[in-house]
Amino acid sequence: MRRGVLSLLVLLVVLAACETPRALIPTPTPLPPSATLQVMEVACPESLVPLMMALASAYQRENSAVQIVVLPRADTLALGALLDGDVDIAALAWWPETLPETVWLAPFARDGLAIVVHPRNGLSGVTLEQLRQLFRGQVEDWELWGGLPGAPQIISREDASGEYGIFQRKVMGDARVALTALLAPTSDAVLQSVGNDPLAVGYVSTAWLDGRVRAVTIDGIPPAPETMAAGLYPLYRDLTFASLGDPQGAARGFVQWVLGPEGQNIVVAQRFVRVSQ
Repeated sequence: MRRGVLSLLVLLVVLAACETPRALIPTPTPLPPSATLQVMEVACPESLVPLMMALASAYQRENSAVQIVVLPRADTLALGALLDGDVDIAALAWWPETLPETVWLAPFARDGLAIVVHPRNGLSGVTLEQLRQLFRGQVEDWELWGGLPGAPQIISREDASGEYGIFQRKVMGDARVALTALLAPTSDAVLQSVGNDPLAVGYVSTAWLDGRVRAVTIDGIPPAPETMAAGLYPLYRDLTFASLGDPQGAARGFVQWVLGPEGQNIVVAQRFVRVSQ
């Protein structure tokens, strides 16, 4: 009997030695007893969500007492949420030319609207006037401009988006986009639509450009970081924080951090252009 018990003990010791050690899950660092978690809500259009998420994540790693909630909203809806007091900050790519005097604005990055065509389309560039004609539906055949034969298929954004607002302001003016245009609900939808149709043309943030499409020049100027930083590319735009009055508390700390070196490095890493210091 003793021999059987001894054998069992030896077997248990051997099994314990052979067992794979479990990974230790680090215990989260608790907040100091005096610290109170500050929740800050930021509304922004879908084209800025990846940038805002990257900024929020990095900031929270350094400031554990702050929780940033990013709310995807079209620019007009993000601004409306700010004016209604539903969010602390709105990060906007477009806003009306007239705003209440209580709205505080601070640019934090820059990008542009790229005019994109299918990679097989031979069009190299357009002028602003040609672009206006194109989106009014006045061009019947790409071949007239050195592109593929066939009628252009226009891809536009819905009128609540900042991309539509800046395109209307800087390109169309008082004219309207053709009724034959297809409306894309997101930046990725524009890329997918143009990338799948050799005759399609659309517009999208330069930060979203990928191999599915090809950006053309406007008045001979490409949508490059250098031309946007210098204000040479016709369709550049400043991305801007908005708040009701000067931001306070957690919002103020976040804005100051984004405008500083660490935040601006993330802006560049996300394929936007840093603001001038």
